Amino acid sequence: MSVTTHQPALLGVNYWPAYSGPKMWRDFRPHEIELDLAALKDVGVDYLRAFLFWPDFMPTPSRVEPEMLDKLEQFLDLCTAADLKVHLSFLVGHMSGENWSPAWLPDPTQLYADPRLLDIQALYLREVTARVGGHPALAAYVLSNEMPIYGGVGTKATVGGWAERLCGVLAEVEPRLPVSLGDGAWYCLGDETGFDPEHAQDILGPHLYMAETDAGRQIAAYGLAVGTASALAHGRGVWLEEYGASQNTFGEAQIAEFAGRVATEARLQGASHICWWCGLDFDLIHDLPYFHHGFELRFGLLNADRTPKLAAAALREAVRAPLPELPEVGLLVTSFLPERYPFSWDDRDYVKRALRNSYAALRNLGYLPRIVPENEFLAGTVEVPDILLVPSTQKLLAPTWGKLAEHAGRVIYSYFHGALDIHTGAWVHDAGAFFGALPHNRYGLSETAPTELVANGERWPLPAHANALATTPLLLDPEQLGDAELIGSDEGGRPLWVRTGNRDLLLYPLEALAQSPAEVEPIYRALLASVKTIAQQARQPEAVAGDD
Repeated sequence: MSVTTHQPALLGVNYWPAYSGPKMWRDFRPHEIELDLAALKDVGVDYLRAFLFWPDFMPTPSRVEPEMLDKLEQFLDLCTAADLKVHLSFLVGHMSGENWSPAWLPDPTQLYADPRLLDIQALYLREVTARVGGHPALAAYVLSNEMPIYGGVGTKATVGGWAERLCGVLAEVEPRLPVSLGDGAWYCLGDETGFDPEHAQDILGPHLYMAETDAGRQIAAYGLAVGTASALAHGRGVWLEEYGASQNTFGEAQIAEFAGRVATEARLQGASHICWWCGLDFDLIHDLPYFHHGFELRFGLLNADRTPKLAAAALREAVRAPLPELPEVGLLVTSFLPERYPFSWDDRDYVKRALRNSYAALRNLGYLPRIVPENEFLAGTVEVPDILLVPSTQKLLAPTWGKLAEHAGRVIYSYFHGALDIHTGAWVHDAGAFFGALPHNRYGLSETAPTELVANGERWPLPAHANALATTPLLLDPEQLGDAELIGSDEGGRPLWVRTGNRDLLLYPLEALAQSPAEVEPIYRALLASVKTIAQQARQPEAVAGDD
């Protein structure tokens, strides 16, 4: 199974003019903008994400400023002349480290649910689209710019009502264009904002800025987020709507390498649009927000003088290059990452570390991880590759354990005891059935951590950690393994890799504790080779007596 494509992605930039930043509409200079657009087109940009600075466009609750609409129409004409499409963002109150509201709006957190404010937002969208909705430069609408930062965290119900109301307004505009909420899709990272992939929207558009201590895990973090969006999209578009890097203390060549690697990974995970923050650098040290967020001045694909940075060529190549066809391995993401279940205390850093190490190790071994969110797995609404990995997982929903045992392919699961001193141990209700034998860990106590995995004449070192609970293995009696087959032990002979039914079970949280994906790769190589051998044997027809 493969969903990779050789189709190029479209390359976009988030755009403010080099001379003005967010003051563009008050200080509108068509010739300067024309030069910006030509320079961006020259380096291969296909579209702009453009921003309507809300305080400028709606000075009163009942008035959309005609002068600003004139400038918007002129701007779109310039984009058409430059052969650039536009994704138009409406509710722009947050921008680059500062929130701005129209003078009449004292509290933007009321935007989701206040009936009067919903009417005002609907009026704003109608007035703007009545003027420019048919413009040939337009290719998409974006409701906001990172609304959870501007409007705050809402409930799923109130945010869902807001999205349905405003997307409904844009659905009436001809021609019908795809709509993104502009929220950043941070639920893909496990963040709780009130926004949800099930809300009205045509595009899921992650905004991603992620740091790591390992280069492979950093790229894995981007791949996981975009792959999660693809798994939740159910046929809708997935765009990497915003990512970037400031050339403050970070090298130009290093940024170019990062930009290209992330773009390639996003395409492998289903993104059809790649949009860099931002188009140009600014020399606006005395202007807000740059006065206090100086690093925001140097995110450009182009320098302030419109000369290209190295990232421009790297991105142009990355969005157009053919993608490899890679064998896929499913990567199950526990629902305890995005959901906040009652009275479940979680250290999500271990979950994220496990997923990123697992993803990066698979990529280094030549596989493409296919993200399988737990709830989608339970509902049967996501394709699951033959091999499904469940890395360093303590908590799953009660039905999921049985569903894993029913998977038609092979499951590779690694045990995690938990890192907190409450509700330790895997949250499995029938451990004997899942593991093939009854564990005998002592309640509420840590157990001695293994240092090696020994199997098939080979020995692999295991990562250590200062948290003794986190390094606690699942203990099975080698003399009472029941339905479990012993494949590998630790250095003291305790079972550490067993097989039962469709499952290969590693009884130690390799991925959650590894400092680098390189610590995971050798054991993954052995695990994957073993389960592929089993799968091949299962596919071979049994010999029939008398056959030659």
